[in-house]
Amino acid sequence: MNKITLLFFLCLMTSVVFCQTNLTELFRVEGLWTKKGENNPYTGEFKETYKDGSLKGTGAFVSGKLEGVRVQYFLNGKKRTEKEYINAYKQGKSKEFYKDGTLKMEGSFVDNKETGTWGLFYQNGNKKAILTFASGMQNGPYFEYNEQGVLVKQYYFKNGKPEYSDEFIKLSSMALELSRQFKYEEAIQLYNKVIELNPTVAQVYFNRGACRGNSFDFEGSIKDYDKAIEIDPQYMEAYGNRGNAKINMYTTMGTLNPSAEQTVSSCEDFHKAKELGDTSIGTVDMIYIHCR
Repeated sequence: MNKITLLFFLCLMTSVVFCQTNLTELFRVEGLWTKKGENNPYTGEFKETYKDGSLKGTGAFVSGKLEGVRVQYFLNGKKRTEKEYINAYKQGKSKEFYKDGTLKMEGSFVDNKETGTWGLFYQNGNKKAILTFASGMQNGPYFEYNEQGVLVKQYYFKNGKPEYSDEFIKLSSMALELSRQFKYEEAIQLYNKVIELNPTVAQVYFNRGACRGNSFDFEGSIKDYDKAIEIDPQYMEAYGNRGNAKINMYTTMGTLNPSAEQTVSSCEDFHKAKELGDTSIGTVDMIYIHCR
């Protein structure tokens, strides 16, 4: 028996892995991939091709079901996806790529459901998001970054819904209660811990800024309002409070009637607050007194 006949015989009898069948030669029979003209589900490697004949994907079937590593390619020859299967279920590592070959997403499956930590990436290679799954549902920490790698959002998912961690909620509530009791320094210390847990919540900076302002730390207060506005540029109350803090920096030092030059920045904040819908007497009065 010559070598060519022997190889054909092995492919025919055992469907060994080097014998790739084009996916166009297979079709589903009761959900199982079967080769045309055969009755038994197909076992062996397969490939997919684009219309121009270039490789679109590779994989393998065992008794008509996906098994092992399944790879798909872009037209440019770069990998598009790489996923592991057992008995037709996604099981193990999973990756997706951009057209230039850089990693877009990676994680793991158990019984066809996302599990553990997943990573999403920008095309420049920086992290886009870190997600945590349990049985196909988001549960646990979530971190989102901008293209420069700066953390912009942080949540703690519970049953697929974005919330905050129990510790975050507990400390935030305690800090708010202390501020209501005029215990501003104690409240500030708790807000410091809250921000360590999650530095992406505008309201926490706003609340700490209010406590600092009530403690006559107007510079610290302004910095907190700056951060709150950086996180949420539409934060109407933060603009109004920041304008007040800027005025108070002068009035508490004895300058009861700051000059027009000294109130320019404050007036910009008051007008921005008004533009966003602030019609409170405090803001209207400050505009009347300082911004004419």
